[in-house]
Amino acid sequence: MLVTIAGPPEAQPAECLAVDFVVEADRAQLGDIVQRVRDGRMWTNIGKIATLDDAVAAFQPE
Repeated sequence: MLVTIAGPPEAQPAECLAVDFVVEADRAQLGDIVQRVRDGRMWTNIGKIATLDDAVAAFQPE
């Protein structure tokens, strides 16, 4: 499952459900997310790492 808060994905991943939503998180919800990551039940794919000096450029389309 692909979950995004940035709007609908440009392409639907093969054999995958894509969902976009907006949420107002609270402390308890964020703590639950942290625990899920620690337990290995939730993970993220990091596409790129940028320095703070390169932060603006990192958000520009390639």
